[in-house]
Amino acid sequence: MKLEINMIVFDAKAAADYYKRILNAEIISQTDNNLGMNETMMKLGGVEFRVLDENKELGMFAPEQVGAIALGVNMFVDDIELFLDNAIKEGCKVISPLQEFPDIPAKNAVFADKFNHIWVVNQQY
Repeated sequence: MKLEINMIVFDAKAAADYYKRILNAEIISQTDNNLGMNETMMKLGGVEFRVLDENKELGMFAPEQVGAIALGVNMFVDDIELFLDNAIKEGCKVISPLQEFPDIPAKNAVFADKFNHIWVVNQQY
């Protein structure tokens, strides 16, 4: 079995550039069609994500357009402070600020990207 995650956004080409900057996503492939018909394949932490243009005729609605949250992703990084600072500079909204959990031991924060997808970022130490 192979699993891949689909993310609906208003503009998949713009999202690819954004995710490359804030998440260091590896862009695998990208179409160059009219808005509503594009997709970008990217890889994050070994997982493939298909980022698709919103296409209401096909029932694919971008969460930032309807005020909803469609996807939450849990990720682990080496330097959470640096990662979170970069995400905020790129317009991400902090939902849960950086917290330490000494019993685990880990640090954790939650943010929404500009497409209204939720990212839980963790650093274990």
